[in-house]
Amino acid sequence: MLPRYDIPKAAPEPLRRVQLLINTVDLHSENDWLAAWLAERGIPEQEDDARRLREALRALVLANNGVPLEPEALAVVNGAAARARLKVEADASLTVAEGDGELDRIVAIALGAMLDGTWGRLKACRNCCWSFYDYSPNRSATWCSMQLCGNRKKTRDYRRRRAAR
Repeated sequence: MLPRYDIPKAAPEPLRRVQLLINTVDLHSENDWLAAWLAERGIPEQEDDARRLREALRALVLANNGVPLEPEALAVVNGAAARARLKVEADASLTVAEGDGELDRIVAIALGAMLDGTWGRLKACRNCCWSFYDYSPNRSATWCSMQLCGNRKKTRDYRRRRAAR
């Protein structure tokens, strides 16, 4: 079962669906909820594809936070986009053909966000790799939470400076 929690800095819908897929793993504590996420959506047989897509999307949102992009991530997302039967709607949004799966909808949402300019606000924390939405006016947020990862980073830097004296 997926954990029930409020995501700090949750993305607005529909981009939140992409964020929820990316956050089906907590790399810090090594908890993985992907199988439960897929079971809730009735697609447990797509675990390998979902895992590859999740990690590729994480690499893309890490790139939104200044981490160099892995070329393999682009290949995975481009492959998923090629398989998805996408169509452009009158409001310039992307949708998938009726009956296509949840992973195709996730790809359509991600590509639509890239087109409408909201994708750059979906980032991943440099410290824990948790996905968050950057609500700052100048798009400069770096951490998922200032109280957790920001504080840890600043404390480490402070101790490193003190030890260097």
